[in-house]
Amino acid sequence: MTSDVESRQTKSNLPLGQEDAANCKVCDAPFKTLQECLAHELLKHTIKPQKKLRKCLDAVTKLFASEQTQSERRLLEALLVQSPPGQQLRAVLGFYAGNSAALAECFQEVRKNIQNQMQGKVKVYPFGSLVTGLALKDSDIDLYLESIHGNSNAISHSQLYKRTNSFLRRTGCFSDVITIRHARVPIIRCKHVASGLRLDISMSSPNSTHNSRFVAELLNRDVRLRELFLFLKIWAKKLMIISNVMTSYCLITLIIYQLQQQRHLPTIKELQSGIPVLDIGGINYAYSFERVPALPASLTTFDLVSGFFELYSHMDFEKKMLSPYLGHALDVEAAFTVPGNFPEYNAQVLAIETAMQERIEPFNIERCVCVQDPFELTRNVGQSISQTNLYYLNQCLAAANEACNDTKLKSTPPKFYDYLLFGLAEHLVEEHRLEHVLPAKQRKQMPKKEVKTVDAVADAVAVEAKADVASTTVAAKADEPSSKDDRKPTVTDNSCMPLMHVYTLTPTNNDLKTLKSDVLSKARKQTKSIYYLWVECYVDAIKDILSHIYALSMKELDANVPATDTNALPLNMTWQISTTLDTWSARNFQRSTRQSFFAQQLQQTVEFSKTRPQNPSYVVNMRGHLSLIIAEDYKELRLELQPMPGDALGLQRHSPLTKFFKSLKNMLCNYNFKEKVISFQYER
Repeated sequence: MTSDVESRQTKSNLPLGQEDAANCKVCDAPFKTLQECLAHELLKHTIKPQKKLRKCLDAVTKLFASEQTQSERRLLEALLVQSPPGQQLRAVLGFYAGNSAALAECFQEVRKNIQNQMQGKVKVYPFGSLVTGLALKDSDIDLYLESIHGNSNAISHSQLYKRTNSFLRRTGCFSDVITIRHARVPIIRCKHVASGLRLDISMSSPNSTHNSRFVAELLNRDVRLRELFLFLKIWAKKLMIISNVMTSYCLITLIIYQLQQQRHLPTIKELQSGIPVLDIGGINYAYSFERVPALPASLTTFDLVSGFFELYSHMDFEKKMLSPYLGHALDVEAAFTVPGNFPEYNAQVLAIETAMQERIEPFNIERCVCVQDPFELTRNVGQSISQTNLYYLNQCLAAANEACNDTKLKSTPPKFYDYLLFGLAEHLVEEHRLEHVLPAKQRKQMPKKEVKTVDAVADAVAVEAKADVASTTVAAKADEPSSKDDRKPTVTDNSCMPLMHVYTLTPTNNDLKTLKSDVLSKARKQTKSIYYLWVECYVDAIKDILSHIYALSMKELDANVPATDTNALPLNMTWQISTTLDTWSARNFQRSTRQSFFAQQLQQTVEFSKTRPQNPSYVVNMRGHLSLIIAEDYKELRLELQPMPGDALGLQRHSPLTKFFKSLKNMLCNYNFKEKVISFQYER
């Protein structure tokens, strides 16, 4: 595993100096950190459909629990608190916006290099975020290479692709050159050495350059439009919606459609009315904003943002095809099958096939989401959205819309923007633990919980943002229980059920025989049942295992003693356990004939305590609640492990709590009961 991580880091396509950068093993997409890469792989390249949603939320949690994300959150929070009233949104935009000057400078140098190398046979055009002005700090530069057809020595697309690939690999100005030939639009991906910026170079279709020009001119009409587009891009990027759920161009198209529904922008059909056609391969890219009225002076950027969430939180994506060209939605089934329903689409299909001299693929309606490109009517820009990703998208939109309608939350802008960018995802993860992880029978047995307001969630996540983060988990402040009921197995302090690990112990015949021969035979008088003695022995053993073998700090929170006998063993015991050292990984459970199992395990703990504190791989911040639940007849002992409220990692598969609990189960399975009695010098 280590060598695999190292190889992925060394071949990264990212700027020098980012040693922890990595590439996706499946699609080779570059990422700034290994955590972002692993989160992408979980979300984008899931194999089993039934596990997709869980992996989707695991990916979000993994990214949000990273030190980089938590540090970013604290910096943004401090910036928002210091911002003047009414300027918090612009503070967010400035915090995440890319350096447009640096991107433009890099483009000029790259264009000069390529055009000189191709000896005047090509022109280089930018598109994407460099043109629209929506670049973020991690944005790349998109380029389109056009062969000059007026030149007698003009080269074909395939020849241009090969020559560009050869040139980029040969020159010292570019590195990490990767060819992606089988994409819808084949590209060459590389890194500009001088600036460290990534480049995506295409040469088969100029359509993206015209789309970018349209968006750029639209945003230049009013600063509020640029703020709308940029903030929603930041929001979607932080929640891993862009690139993992949909493309950034799909988001842009959805915003264009939103503006049309709110009567702030005419349809594309109306923008093309009465002006000369700009035919590019059978597609009309002409438009004019001359007759478009200005936005109302009273309209704020927040009104536009909240309007987006309001529209799409109630959108039935699976039954409608959204068409910015027409400015309204069509029924998916009838959009292209009913004769005369969409004549402009049929005319464009004919024009494209005439220009290309071949048949083209029709609009793909066999997808969960159908969003039509504003100009290229045969293209579904939402076709990459899967059923699972649509569910996640709908949850994000609904939560964001709820936040925008929360008057109390909006009155505190720092909390509001922190919730939208960070707290919203954590809230969804907690809700999913309750609704989708716990068995239905257990959910029905739970008392109805008090509905937590968005503002309450924001208060909680604002506190969590200040918590220290360890290498594998986030440590949230532990709230002291206000009453004994707070630590019951089915109700937690924050009124949200976390995932629970459970392990049940029952006495075996050998256990009972051991008690009879080694304990009961020595007693003068017995007032307790043999099952009570079995439980008492096991509870004593578990306490010693936790405190001595795993070296955990234990703080007792709850101990419910039967009312009929105050001296009896409590039926419900709960401890807050914590540690900063991993004493469970790589623990050997093989039995030895030379020493007892307990002594063998204790020796390993001593070795771990000497060697592991210096190794960052074994430094953790594990905190949780461990309960021992005893049956009333003492014939069953149940262990329950729950995460602390606000723990972002919770009980995920590779979280410290989960790994510890698996080790604890192995410990109890391998440790002979007779040895327990002797080793712990059991006394009635």
